[in-house]
Amino acid sequence: MPATGMTEAMSASTGADATTQAAPQAEGRRTQLKIVRENLEYLSRDLGSFRSSHTASIKRLEKQVASLRSEVAATKLSKDVGSFRKSHDASAKRLEKQVATLRAELAALKTGIAKDAARSHAKQEAVLSKILAKVSTKPAKPKSSKPTKSAKKR
Repeated sequence: MPATGMTEAMSASTGADATTQAAPQAEGRRTQLKIVRENLEYLSRDLGSFRSSHTASIKRLEKQVASLRSEVAATKLSKDVGSFRKSHDASAKRLEKQVATLRAELAALKTGIAKDAARSHAKQEAVLSKILAKVSTKPAKPKSSKPTKSAKKR
């Protein structure tokens, strides 16, 4: 019998004439109290078993949550590593292209410098040979004792 029904029954029976039914009512109360005590014992046992099963299931669920978190973290880490690897490969290719371009530009600059040096050397040789030709082809003029007009102006 539920506890609320028992209390209603007890309140209804206490409302009756207590003097005429004292003996049977005391017996009824004793049995009601006995039933209430038994129900309380069953409830306390059920509650205890529920607590123990509840704590066990909580622990089990916490372990599952922890393992799921570690799996998610590992998956995320592997995804991060994969995306890092892809971005690293892309940047490495881009850098290799830049290095190849810079090497080509450097080689072009070196050949340009070499060509400019060869041209300037050739021009220098040409100018020197012209100067040498002019110096070597001038006849030596006999010097006169009279200075010329051009010599006076100097």
